[in-house]
Amino acid sequence: MEMQMDRIHDVLASSQGQPAGMARAAQMLARPDSLAQGASPAPAAGAFSNVLVEAIQSVQRAQGEASALQKAYQQGDPEVGLETTMIAMNKASLSFQMLAQARNRVIAAYNEVMNMQV
Repeated sequence: MEMQMDRIHDVLASSQGQPAGMARAAQMLARPDSLAQGASPAPAAGAFSNVLVEAIQSVQRAQGEASALQKAYQQGDPEVGLETTMIAMNKASLSFQMLAQARNRVIAAYNEVMNMQV
């Protein structure tokens, strides 16, 4: 549990430039049960928050790798080719687009649940 919270705090710290709503949403996703019950039960190994954190970290790694390859290519590193750089850039772009679409679908599902008549 402690390791999961550290990962979530790392993700929240890395999103300091983002709107406050995104940080609050990440906090709510990290501990949804505690919002309703006031308790903090240990999440399952495949909990949604774990999947979300891993997806965000994967996108960050892909973007960091693409950025490093871009810089190396621009500086004339003979070990880095244009093809490798372009592939890394496209991987990072597709990863980000996939994460954005997943976020959009989660938000749409949340809105649909909130609009249900009880």
